[in-house]
Amino acid sequence: MAGNMILNRYLGLRPKNMKKLLVGMTLAIFMLLFSTVLAAGESTPATGNSSWNSSSDLDISSDLDSDFVGPEEIVPSDTILDISPNATAYLDGALNINYESFLDRGGALKPVSEIASLLGDAGLVSDDSLIITGECMPCGGGPAPAFFTYWLLRYLGHEDVRMLQGDLDDWQAAGLNISNEPSVRAKAAYLPHIQADLLATYEFAAAGGAQIVDARPARDYEIGHIPGAMNIPYEDVLENGSLKSNEQLQEVFSGIHKDRAVVVYTNLGIEAAITWFAVESLGYDARMYSWRDWLVNQPQFGFDLEEIKAEPNPAKAGQSVYITALFRAASADSARNLPESNSSREDRLEVKGCATCGFGSPQGFANLNRKDGSVQIGSSGTPSSSDIDEGEADSTLRCSAIINAPDGSESARMSLLQTTAGKYMGIWNAERQPGVYKVSIVATASGNSETFADVLEIEVLA
Repeated sequence: MAGNMILNRYLGLRPKNMKKLLVGMTLAIFMLLFSTVLAAGESTPATGNSSWNSSSDLDISSDLDSDFVGPEEIVPSDTILDISPNATAYLDGALNINYESFLDRGGALKPVSEIASLLGDAGLVSDDSLIITGECMPCGGGPAPAFFTYWLLRYLGHEDVRMLQGDLDDWQAAGLNISNEPSVRAKAAYLPHIQADLLATYEFAAAGGAQIVDARPARDYEIGHIPGAMNIPYEDVLENGSLKSNEQLQEVFSGIHKDRAVVVYTNLGIEAAITWFAVESLGYDARMYSWRDWLVNQPQFGFDLEEIKAEPNPAKAGQSVYITALFRAASADSARNLPESNSSREDRLEVKGCATCGFGSPQGFANLNRKDGSVQIGSSGTPSSSDIDEGEADSTLRCSAIINAPDGSESARMSLLQTTAGKYMGIWNAERQPGVYKVSIVATASGNSETFADVLEIEVLA
């Protein structure tokens, strides 16, 4: 029985379609016998719904085949869910839910009840044979949203869910009909059955028992990360837009062990889903997490930015500018008198553009009530001391400067190095484009972080 279930899953068929399968097998045997009279060189597959071989850049490791389906394998009982934000073409009959709808304005996962309502309103039920397709179109495309939605449905307890290989050209080559609009179904009741072991909590990540994988790009990891996390960028599990082979993935994750749980995170957890899928496929106990949740749960940052300056300022185009930041340990009074807590400030975070997917846009950027540009949320850490002593600050506090051009785009990012106790300095080569450049400081202390947005302006002269 188990073998039949696996076979049915691989073929894209369900038990209720087994009669069709038997008829198809009979026809296939006849066609095989008939094919012997054809010319030896006749190997081009027929059009329509006959067998179609995907191109090499769509090949998936045979060990992962059960989680993917080719366009020629779709059967009438399957439900197609396109999660693209702004698709212009859909498979005929496909439903559409923008994957960003599963997240709140700050990038956190919405409550399960709200997600279930979204799925039910789209006409989905938990026992649908569901196939996920789509990508982050505004960001130039990428597989992360499909993997994220796959993980989310698995987390909700949806057992029969797979991902569709290929694109519009592949769908048409397989003889599938294309529509300009998604399909609409009558509302239904989606009943989740939460698989709690697929999502890590802050307590679980902070406990120290799990292996933590930071799947963000190296530059984000270097600014700040969960203490003890190893950096394995999600791009490392991909090759030409598809998952690497099983052997290649084993090499990528050779530094982690199967006897301990693995927690995978990115800024919002979207790209982390790619790495999570790869790790789970290798037999690890893998859980998803987000850098955002780690930051939200950190205690009050223990340091104040006392002074920030640039010399010279104004500066000539191309001139070296020395940026200096001076930090002091926050007093108990200053901590009590802060106008807003970390949690209240987090409520004001607004995702800009396609920051949720990260493809083609700055990763992990958010608007802190700014009118221009974006500022990257910073790092991790809990101060080990209430004071910054000589020689101690280097291990307790790190900071980086993010410089935004007059049009709001990121111009440069650099680490500031400690010169004396609490004092950090970096050198910026002024851009050739004249105008006013705004500087934000991201400060990290082992377990906590703070972003000091737009604390300095540097005028660049022609």
